[in-house]
Amino acid sequence: MAYWLDEGWHRWPEIHRVGTAAAGLYSRCGSYIADTQTDGFIPTAVAQQYGTPEWIGRLVDAGLWVVEEYGFRDTRYFPLNATKAQVEDRKKKAAARQRRYTANTRQSRNSDASPHASVTMPPSPKGKGQDRHRPDLDPVSGHCRICDFPAANGRHLRAV
Repeated sequence: MAYWLDEGWHRWPEIHRVGTAAAGLYSRCGSYIADTQTDGFIPTAVAQQYGTPEWIGRLVDAGLWVVEEYGFRDTRYFPLNATKAQVEDRKKKAAARQRRYTANTRQSRNSDASPHASVTMPPSPKGKGQDRHRPDLDPVSGHCRICDFPAANGRHLRAV
């Protein structure tokens, strides 16, 4: 899961008010939210691990976080990010789509053609000075005695 900040995040008035350090705390805690899928909740211990009480206070004062029991809630999380349930639903749909694709691909690969069918030499008319007998081709297997390519390979279609 990803934590999305819009491309104008650096211009948000709240980000200007809180300063660079608190903005870094905000984005780092956003990464925590995405990794743990907490739907915008940051436990107090995590916020204190990543930042100072001053930075946390700036985020709360600016309205980017609200205080909850045992932590904080990112107030801008849901407008930009999916809920945990939405993410799980997307993953289930993607897995089902992949299973269908794989099943259809396997089905379309099955055919009546034998993978061991022999390659036959297309008929070629005799030209001036050309002999249909090619000394480099084995008449039984149809493969070249030198390189072991089948007779139908382009290298062997040239005149001797």
